[in-house]
Amino acid sequence: MSQPLSRVTVLLRERKDELLREWTSRLRNDPKIPQARELNEEDLRNSTPKLLDDLIDSLTQSAQAGTAGGASGQEIGSSDSAKLHVSHRLAQRYTLAEELRELGTLRSVIIELCAQERVILGGEEAQLVHSTLDEVMITTAVELERASSAELRRDVVLRELFIAVLGHDLRNPLAAIQFATASLLKREDVTAAVTRLVQRIAASNDRAARMVEDMLDMTRIRAHDGLPVDPKPVDLGSICEQVVMELESSHPEHTLRFNARGDAHGTWDPGRMGQLLSNLIGNAVDYSAPEEPVQVELRGEKKAVVLEVNNRGIPIPPELLPVIFDPFRRGEQRQEDLRRTKGLGLGLFIAKAIVDAHGGSIQVTSTQEEGTTFRVSLPRSS
Repeated sequence: MSQPLSRVTVLLRERKDELLREWTSRLRNDPKIPQARELNEEDLRNSTPKLLDDLIDSLTQSAQAGTAGGASGQEIGSSDSAKLHVSHRLAQRYTLAEELRELGTLRSVIIELCAQERVILGGEEAQLVHSTLDEVMITTAVELERASSAELRRDVVLRELFIAVLGHDLRNPLAAIQFATASLLKREDVTAAVTRLVQRIAASNDRAARMVEDMLDMTRIRAHDGLPVDPKPVDLGSICEQVVMELESSHPEHTLRFNARGDAHGTWDPGRMGQLLSNLIGNAVDYSAPEEPVQVELRGEKKAVVLEVNNRGIPIPPELLPVIFDPFRRGEQRQEDLRRTKGLGLGLFIAKAIVDAHGGSIQVTSTQEEGTTFRVSLPRSS
């Protein structure tokens, strides 16, 4: 013989529609859930009636003698109905706080209905009601995190695809400008004024080309979880000397002091080594005053070659040091130096990727007394 249903079960079954109407009415009048006012009754209820049915069925089965009992609160709260309800709310651009507030309102309506009808909600019945709603809240948080992660990954892929396509498409017009300016500079019938103008165009074009290459490198790093390299036997001292000479030529107002000691031969990608040195030494030039020399030291050790680049510009703020190698990060500059800064803020990010690709390490220290020093250690065989 079946056991009579509890008063809680009977109340929820007979007054379910009234309970749902009260719930949706409160949601529409809650200023902290603005989306609720935009939904009709059916959409606002969504899968909640099915959730209540599952809860009532579980309460009913739990009351029957000789049965294993109904579904647990955890099972109901993580059921397909619960996930469908959460997915619907996420599609309506509900925030986590708004959906949790909505579920909290449902809990309040159930408790108040029981109190109004002098029905005691306690014991295992209370545990089942509360655990069901708690589990729906957990399901909401999990589904929101999953949706946010998927959307973030999609945005990252689209952004990097855009960068890759843009960078690739910009190469041809930039190459055309480079060819045109080089041809003009070779002509003897061009006036001095025109020559100066063409030189400025060529310099700006070179800067734009470097920015494009930086964007493409960032895309390669993201796509391959690192930067592809082609190591060959090279003399890092010769590459460093060449880079210093080029920067001295393009920044005649600055003094660069280069000191090399020991054997600087090793197996590295020569193109990437030039890029690494240019980024680090060029960065030191950009962030130092003309009257303060930039110190470049290359030191051959037994198993590695160590590079140190020091400048006496404004120190890097302590809070920026842990993220200085992240993309689009910059240190502080004097106002008069801002116009000389080149690039997109990717130089140090790419420098670290180059060092990592060769199995090396890169650190930075920065104080008012000692200035800013970037130290790179590269194993001779990468």
